[in-house]
Amino acid sequence: MQSTEVDVPTESRGPRRYEPVVCTAVGLVGNALLSAAKIVTGLVAGSAALVADGFHSTSDVLSDIGILLALKAASRPPDENHPYGHHSFETLGAVVVAGFMLATALFIGGDAVRDLVRGEHLDPSWPALATSLAAVVAKEVMSRYTIHAGRLHNSPALLANGAMHRSDAISSLAAAAGIGGAMLGWRFLDSAGAVVIALFILKMGWELLRENVMALMDTMPDRALVTAIADRARGVPCVQDVVDLHVRQRGSWYLADLRITVHPDHSLAAAHGIAHAVEDAVRSQVDKVARVFVHVEPGERLDEPDCTLAPPEDLSAGPPDSPARR
Repeated sequence: MQSTEVDVPTESRGPRRYEPVVCTAVGLVGNALLSAAKIVTGLVAGSAALVADGFHSTSDVLSDIGILLALKAASRPPDENHPYGHHSFETLGAVVVAGFMLATALFIGGDAVRDLVRGEHLDPSWPALATSLAAVVAKEVMSRYTIHAGRLHNSPALLANGAMHRSDAISSLAAAAGIGGAMLGWRFLDSAGAVVIALFILKMGWELLRENVMALMDTMPDRALVTAIADRARGVPCVQDVVDLHVRQRGSWYLADLRITVHPDHSLAAAHGIAHAVEDAVRSQVDKVARVFVHVEPGERLDEPDCTLAPPEDLSAGPPDSPARR
């Protein structure tokens, strides 16, 4: 059996502006400005939809703070109580974002439905329409920026935050439609726009919650990743087959547990070296794999071992970037 607990690599994945903390901080400032502009303009210009959209942006501010805290916690190295590291804090941060979205949807939707039932409708003016349209553009730009950074770093927290930015862009579009309709004389459309916003946020929040809870429950990731890990392991000299493989996600990283078969005549030292070679191959050739646990089992008995294995002492130190080689 071979396992090497490692520190998460800190390789650069693009310009500094795409680093998770920088990206989230930019979103925090943008959301704070948009939230204030929407709420103030909505109250002054008489738009329930824009005020509702402003509270949506306020929830974005709170989620950005939660994401920053989660990213900080996830960056801590493994310790005695958390030997697998703290990467799950990132997934937990995404769950918090989803929770904010669900709470915001219920708050906005409840007020809008009440206004529709009571027939209490505001009479919005053009500043509300202009603000909502400007918010559509701003939030779509923020969404693309955050999702790009999230894909660069395989970060569930950033991807969730990008989805929340996009939900805000679409909710601002719904607000603009409702405000425009109310300005043309159909005043109920302002409140109806708020209901549409609430339903959309509710849908996106539920999808994010489900996806990230499944990750916390160790649901197997995308099949392509699992296949790539198995292929890299089978490509190592002396490995006959991969007979079992489990992969789980921890934040933006993956942990792999696999069983391989080798010729039964290999010595214990040789089997140990093969396990190290498998770990080295998977971690160096499959992106975002932070830890590999390899269990070696006897395979088919051939006339002689069908591989050429490097001396065990050359492999026993572990992968080049593991703490054992530092």
